[in-house]
Amino acid sequence: MINIRMLRSSELDLAKQFIRTIFPRAMVQITDDDTILLAEEDEKLVGFAHIIDDGERVILQGIGVEKSMRGQGVGTLLIEHTMEMLSEIERPIFLKVKVMNPAIDLYARYGFFIKKFGTTHVLVKKPNT
Repeated sequence: MINIRMLRSSELDLAKQFIRTIFPRAMVQITDDDTILLAEEDEKLVGFAHIIDDGERVILQGIGVEKSMRGQGVGTLLIEHTMEMLSEIERPIFLKVKVMNPAIDLYARYGFFIKKFGTTHVLVKKPNT
């Protein structure tokens, strides 16, 4: 069974290491104001969601699932928990993705649509109004 929970402050380094295993080229920067959700199975990390609220918008800095667990609903659980947490937000939510990301269809089910900013493609969810 998959459990979704908030990062404990004592786990910051562990979370950064885990994120780097999923996104090896990513510059992982987490501030005290960021929210990190962790997905666990049998107390083993299998996924994460990194949420940044800069006051003007919310940025889903990253959502990732361990390769062996992809396609088993972990990403869906993470996005469901994230959207539930952000359900009262009245600002846009941004998620930068690669155009070929197979999770784009998952994000679309939660109201995200692709918007192009120059050469960068970003998924955007309009504010709840």
